[in-house]
Amino acid sequence: MIILCNFWQVATPFSAHPKCYKCLKLDNREVIVLENLRTLGYELHAKRSCLNVHHSRLVLKEYAKLHALSFALKDQNRKQFDAIAKFSHDAWVDILSAASLQRSMKNSRQDVLALLKKRGDMHLYEKFSQVSKDGPKKILEIFQTTDEQSVILHGDCWNNNFMFQYQNGDRTTPTAVKILDWQTSSLRSPACDLAMFLCLTSAHSAHMFDQLLKEYYEQLSQYLVQLGSSPSLFTFEDLQRHWKKFIVAAIIFAPSGFSFALADQEKIPEFGDITEEIDVAELMDFPIPETDDFYGRLKPLLEYLTL
Repeated sequence: MIILCNFWQVATPFSAHPKCYKCLKLDNREVIVLENLRTLGYELHAKRSCLNVHHSRLVLKEYAKLHALSFALKDQNRKQFDAIAKFSHDAWVDILSAASLQRSMKNSRQDVLALLKKRGDMHLYEKFSQVSKDGPKKILEIFQTTDEQSVILHGDCWNNNFMFQYQNGDRTTPTAVKILDWQTSSLRSPACDLAMFLCLTSAHSAHMFDQLLKEYYEQLSQYLVQLGSSPSLFTFEDLQRHWKKFIVAAIIFAPSGFSFALADQEKIPEFGDITEEIDVAELMDFPIPETDDFYGRLKPLLEYLTL
């Protein structure tokens, strides 16, 4: 990602990431030394709260810059793009392929259907029942799809991977954002970042998703022109076509993501201590909560979804 940023000098560069000061390997442990963003006034958003539209727009603006960089490099220097992309291991496919996650998602599906029935939202029950059938397999197939419009993504789009900067104590409208945790960065459609981010962090704004997509695309187009490439590399119609697939995957995954985000802090694993032998998918297995917080996120997504 940092390599991508070094290829162009543009008016509005992508800088929504902590500076990297050092990378090294010690005693079979990989170490990366990053900038301390807290000293610059950046802070995490409340994990249990959805982002408001001001936060969402700011992240989407930076995603537009990131994706534009990738499209432009792929367009203007394919050899260099391929050299970077080949080091991108698709951790998401590993996680989604894990038997533990597939088992957990099947159990979550039954819990969500029971909750929808209990709440009396039978039209949403029917919708989720239809869309989530063979859910793990469906998500995996969507995530394994790559084509000429695949770019290098952020990949890990939940609340705790964004730090925001504010002014004058106003926590409703951030002035800057830094994007964290690039370990699951991979090669896929930009719509994957957009769908996963909006579903996992901004479900209360589901009624605005289509408008936010338009705003994202306008910014993506502007950045592509700044970088010397054409927006025709990825048209708005292309984005809509990709979005229809990835929004389905994101909504199927969302209940598992919500249960993780809403879990008590002491139950959240310390991912920095995880080794290759540990099943990450199993650590993320939390029961579906029957709370208003959970349902308040799920319902707008299902109401937005068109089958």
